Amino acid sequence: MKQVDFYLISNQVNNAKFKLASRLANKIQRSEKRALVVTDDESSAKVLDETMWTYNDASFLAHDDLSEKETVAKIHIGPHNTVSQAVLERDYDALINLTSDIPVYSHHFERIAEIVEADEASKAAGRARYKIYKTEGFKLKMHTIEL
Repeated sequence: MKQVDFYLISNQVNNAKFKLASRLANKIQRSEKRALVVTDDESSAKVLDETMWTYNDASFLAHDDLSEKETVAKIHIGPHNTVSQAVLERDYDALINLTSDIPVYSHHFERIAEIVEADEASKAAGRARYKIYKTEGFKLKMHTIEL
């Protein structure tokens, strides 16, 4: 059964969703799995890229941009509207969704991570996505995270 994990960030931190996405991507990568991380737009993808390059003081999180034809990293990032059929054929294990909507290709994934920040607008968008996933029969799990 396809599963969506909602990660509710309980505190307000700068770039919280990008930091949590990096943490989740790192966990996926350490498990020798592959993930696609999508953002609303190019500027958000750049913030995510910078966050992954400065993941912690001792290391970075290896990743490739979706626009790259030759990919070597297990984590690929980019704006949701740049995901093509060729990208989806790369056989990802998970989707980390940083957009405010559900990507049209969400059914392509067995596991989806939805990150919800602590502000009211993000919570409202998260509730709307939750209802849609529930209606579509996804298994849903909730996790509260403090950064």
